[in-house]
Amino acid sequence: MITPIYLMIDPKLQEEAAKLFENMGMDMSQAVSLFFYQCIMNGKIPFSTEMPPNMNNQYFASKIGTPYQAPTEEDKKEDK
Repeated sequence: MITPIYLMIDPKLQEEAAKLFENMGMDMSQAVSLFFYQCIMNGKIPFSTEMPPNMNNQYFASKIGTPYQAPTEEDKKEDK
């Protein structure tokens, strides 16, 4: 049995990924399933989720939609 899932993805990101996966001989469903299997086999996301030092928030936002906002010193004080 296969369960459908629905994702909110930037259309450009989806298009680029679909082209990449097609060139690799798979469709989006196969690629997402492969990702899920790798997560389960590794017990974690199978790649680094660290933002490279040279990647600023504007670039990050343009690629995935929402920029990462590192907590400020003030935020850290409020959490205490």
